[in-house]
Amino acid sequence: MLWSGRPDIFRSLFFNFWCCIVGAFLTALLVIIAWVSEGISDPRLPEMALALGSLWLLLSPLRYGWRAHRTAYFVTDMRVVILRKGLFRVHETAFLAGEVSNFQLKRLAGNRGDIRLRLSEAKAPNPYQDDKEKYVPGMTGNIVAWSGSAPFVMYNDGLWGVDNVSVAAAAIRKLT
Repeated sequence: MLWSGRPDIFRSLFFNFWCCIVGAFLTALLVIIAWVSEGISDPRLPEMALALGSLWLLLSPLRYGWRAHRTAYFVTDMRVVILRKGLFRVHETAFLAGEVSNFQLKRLAGNRGDIRLRLSEAKAPNPYQDDKEKYVPGMTGNIVAWSGSAPFVMYNDGLWGVDNVSVAAAAIRKLT
């Protein structure tokens, strides 16, 4: 075991912040519609679907925070492992040494940071994840490249908001 850590819950709360904004807008829209409606009638299926969807989006920071609370990261001499305790079982995402071609490091305050793993073409789940800069030129290191607001950035493709990011980066560097 070269390094182990956990994601920062506060960093995870803002991973997909745009979902919360959209959820707040939809919730406000539903409240306005209910406010100006003449009478309360039985809820219909579209209204219920919109209400549940808006609440799901509005509560996304809490879902990501809960997910971070139940996640652990490990770097061994042979692989990077992301363990997340689910509702009924433990989900393991493992990247062997040959599957990680490189990584991007973003330092945050207080020796914390994000490490986004760049996967080899064989392991990348979609063509965008392998080389994001080709599809979003000049956007690395800002909100689009790091927040998860682009459709090709996933929460389980890196180590997000970890302590001792320098030690974690050195451990991954030994792996690649």
